[in-house]
Amino acid sequence: MATPVTLQTEPMTPRPARVGRYVVAAACVLATALAFGIAYVTTDWSLPPKQRLALEQIRRLEGVFKMYHRSMGRFPLEEEGFEPLIQAKVLTEVPVDPWGHPYVYRFNNEHTGVLSFGADGVPGGEGENADITSGGLWRPRQ
Repeated sequence: MATPVTLQTEPMTPRPARVGRYVVAAACVLATALAFGIAYVTTDWSLPPKQRLALEQIRRLEGVFKMYHRSMGRFPLEEEGFEPLIQAKVLTEVPVDPWGHPYVYRFNNEHTGVLSFGADGVPGGEGENADITSGGLWRPRQ
């Protein structure tokens, strides 16, 4: 008479390669959630939609200027404006804000960076007409 075959009843442990995949996947999910959380927290929800869009575009443009600085070793002069970025084919034209006015590049003691003069396109103003920089609504130094 043959002896019955017994099946192994020990619980199977995951293979090490599978555990590594789970750890990497969890890290990716966590990093993505953290990135979205930071983006949400740093967004100024008190601004009207067009000003919020201008703020996001200004921050991107300032990133483009920083990239130019890393590759060329200098920021463009204020007189040059966006022209070096257009010549380097980083931009195709001078960018415009949500109200259709061109963004302004400043590189001086009072302000360094990109700004929008708001809905009216004129320096200064309140509400929708307020000037916007990467730091939010801009108030000149007194």
